[in-house]
Amino acid sequence: MGIVWLVMAAIVALLGMLRLRSAEGMKLQEVKGGELYKRAFVLAKMTKTPLNRVYVVPSGRGHLTNAYGGAHTIAVTDNYGKFLTSAELDFVIGHELGHAKAKHGRKKLLITATVIAGIALVSFVMSPILFPFRPLFDVLVVFVPILTFYSLSRRFEYAADAAGVELTRDPEAAIHALVNLHRITEAPMHCDKLTELFMTHPALTRRASAIGVKGGISPDRTREAVGEDELARHVR
Repeated sequence: MGIVWLVMAAIVALLGMLRLRSAEGMKLQEVKGGELYKRAFVLAKMTKTPLNRVYVVPSGRGHLTNAYGGAHTIAVTDNYGKFLTSAELDFVIGHELGHAKAKHGRKKLLITATVIAGIALVSFVMSPILFPFRPLFDVLVVFVPILTFYSLSRRFEYAADAAGVELTRDPEAAIHALVNLHRITEAPMHCDKLTELFMTHPALTRRASAIGVKGGISPDRTREAVGEDELARHVR
């Protein structure tokens, strides 16, 4: 019965994600030409990343502003031209190609599923001797898979940022692209580490710091690109 409930929970989570995207107006529209299409295939060839399709996603009633990478595909919301220059668009494409090439989505799901399966197995064979520690174990059952998923997601975002910077060799454009994305979506540029534990993406200030280190630019130039004095505490 436990296995049945785990499978049902996974199905409900997947359906919920799809329904949420539908409610936000997320619809993939394949493109066969234009700047995004051309740049995507040029950069994919440079990085030797298999790419079959490029999609434009209407920002929709959910006011989506983002980019997505999947198996042999990438997608960018149709308002990218309002906040990205050509160099910044190259970084965004490179970032998503980094996800696609490294198969981050598949790895994230497989590792998280393995953690859940491992916890389930321990639960099924749990010795009566350990029953006094059941409340603590229940807390771990809830939080370990969640924290694992978020941790992997943030780690893969750093890796994709690094791939984008390595491809474009323009760390300042990369930082500007992220700053513009945060401004247009009104996302916070910084958060404390406890809050970040439950986020799929690292805080902008930490991502900018990592990009600056990867790109070999000075902390002062990184802070200037972000325009946030609080970045100083994260740059070494």
